[in-house]
Amino acid sequence: MFCLRPSRTALALVTCGLVAVLCGCGCSGSSAETGGDESAPNPTVPAFDGACALELIQTQCDFGPRTPGSKAHAEALVWLLAQLRELSGRVLEQRFSSETSFGGPYDFCNVLAWLGPQTGSPLLLAAHWDSRPTADEDPDPANHNSPVLGANDGASGVAVLLEMARLMAQTEPPRPILLAFLDAEDSGSSDSDQPYSGFCVGSAYLAEHWPEGWAKPAEGILLDLVGGDGKPIPRIPVRPIHGAVEFDLGLESNSLDANPKLVNQVWSQAEALGHKAFVRKTSGYITDDHVPLIRAGIKIIDIIEVFPLTWHTVDDTPEHCSADSLYQVGDTLMHVIYGGS
Repeated sequence: MFCLRPSRTALALVTCGLVAVLCGCGCSGSSAETGGDESAPNPTVPAFDGACALELIQTQCDFGPRTPGSKAHAEALVWLLAQLRELSGRVLEQRFSSETSFGGPYDFCNVLAWLGPQTGSPLLLAAHWDSRPTADEDPDPANHNSPVLGANDGASGVAVLLEMARLMAQTEPPRPILLAFLDAEDSGSSDSDQPYSGFCVGSAYLAEHWPEGWAKPAEGILLDLVGGDGKPIPRIPVRPIHGAVEFDLGLESNSLDANPKLVNQVWSQAEALGHKAFVRKTSGYITDDHVPLIRAGIKIIDIIEVFPLTWHTVDDTPEHCSADSLYQVGDTLMHVIYGGS
């Protein structure tokens, strides 16, 4: 993803048994482990576990960079499908091919999964699962041709959604939830003549080819770059636009234009829970996967950190992610969905 204003680039197959292994490793929602409020959780809201989500980031990164056409991309897809088929009886693979700013055509796949009631208008929850082919924002030019592991930029949003899916499979949410794991978000370039400068390929395809038989949501929430640890990295300088140190989630401008009511609901819920990462400052217009979906009539908002030190660098790795950051996002969304306070 990248800022529209100012203009610049923002941008071993695994079996189903891994679900039980991952979700048996401390996925208890313990606030002591995740750095959240130590008071007893609201019993009506399933307890999100940031430590479990952090393990899910590591698992994705263990495949390697999930770049278009790579072995890691193919294996991560098999793993993702296995996780979702354990949790949902309704999973869709939306396969397509496309050129990118870095070549192709490549084979891509958006993955949809339905949870909760089978009727009614679903809430869309989305994240991209691919990673970037080039670390072009790295301060060392020698790294610019290296792929990005995408621990925060990609894997963090997927991890939050998978941990939420585990909880929702155990305790049915009060409304339908449609999960969308979007491919080919992060292969754009500022000099590309493709739509969205080559970013958002998967979400644009979904927006233009909504699958038959799947209810189109009226609104939704996109997660991207939601796992940063908010710590400085000595080799990466703090710079305008790219170079945030403290982990904070501001108000993205396309989101405010599309669905100010939902933005306020999410940020108000986070404030009520004491989650300080959610701040009431605007972060500008960001081209991310929500933009094609907004143009297709879905009022989706973006929860995104703009832009951490590790963004599009070789340091976008699990050790620079935080269970507490993941907890703040996941806990907020669980309360939004289940109506807790």
